[in-house]
Amino acid sequence: MGRSKSSPPPPPPKTYTQAEVDTMKDKWHTDREAKYDTRLAGQRDIWTAQEGQRKAEYINEQRNLYDDRLKTARGEWRTAADARYDQRLGEARTGWHTEAEKRYDTRLGTAKGQWQGEADKKSAATQEEFNKKYGTLQGQYDTQAGQYTDLQAKYGQLDRNYLERGKRHDDLKGRYGDLETRHGNLQGKYDKTYADYGNLRGQYETRGREYDTLKGQHETRGRDYKALQGRFDERGRSLGRERTNRRRSNFGGNYTAPQTSPNTVSSDQERQALLTGDYSFMNTDKGRGRGSRDGSDSWKRYLR
Repeated sequence: MGRSKSSPPPPPPKTYTQAEVDTMKDKWHTDREAKYDTRLAGQRDIWTAQEGQRKAEYINEQRNLYDDRLKTARGEWRTAADARYDQRLGEARTGWHTEAEKRYDTRLGTAKGQWQGEADKKSAATQEEFNKKYGTLQGQYDTQAGQYTDLQAKYGQLDRNYLERGKRHDDLKGRYGDLETRHGNLQGKYDKTYADYGNLRGQYETRGREYDTLKGQHETRGRDYKALQGRFDERGRSLGRERTNRRRSNFGGNYTAPQTSPNTVSSDQERQALLTGDYSFMNTDKGRGRGSRDGSDSWKRYLR
């Protein structure tokens, strides 16, 4: 048998002295402290970043909350301020208006007093001038007033004529009431016709042109009436002068009052037609033309 090969003996165990052990402990402790410090520095950076983020989020949240509260408070403050301003403005306007009315009343009263004083002065001066100028004529006027009283007794017929004219006026007033009734009936017919016909705009424009024509005729009648009124006034003044001259020439003799009216209008119907512009009740060309016109006189409703 062959010899078996044996393994080498293990190396002797390494031994450390106490100084080496202490050195290794210090080295291990230093390494662990360095690793701990490194990890702690990294954790601190993470914690600082997280804390900064939390602070930023908190500040942003608080700022948004503050902005919302500030916006709401500003709206409420503005609303309250507008209400206070409107109230103060209304009170101020009322006070201004009251004070303005007081000042206006005061100024108006002062001005009225001044106007009245000036008017009284002018009236007194005019009266004094009149008395100086016409004082000698007062006696003559009193004498003629007595003669006028005597002549007025002779004019009883004129009073009776006036009463007769009053009766005729009442008669004409009744006839005018009948015409108003006829106008109401014709108005009803016109309303029915208006309901049957649908073209209101065309009819309104036609009636508008008729109204313009009638308005022009009315203005022409007004100018004619003013001309006649002027002629009537001139005729009255002329008649007064004629009566005065006649009384002076026939003073003491018999005097007969004129039986004709100074008015140049031939009848009361013509006078009424000239004053109102309505010839429908007269037997004249204008009256017959007005009566024979188609439709009704409902155009009068646009004159109201």
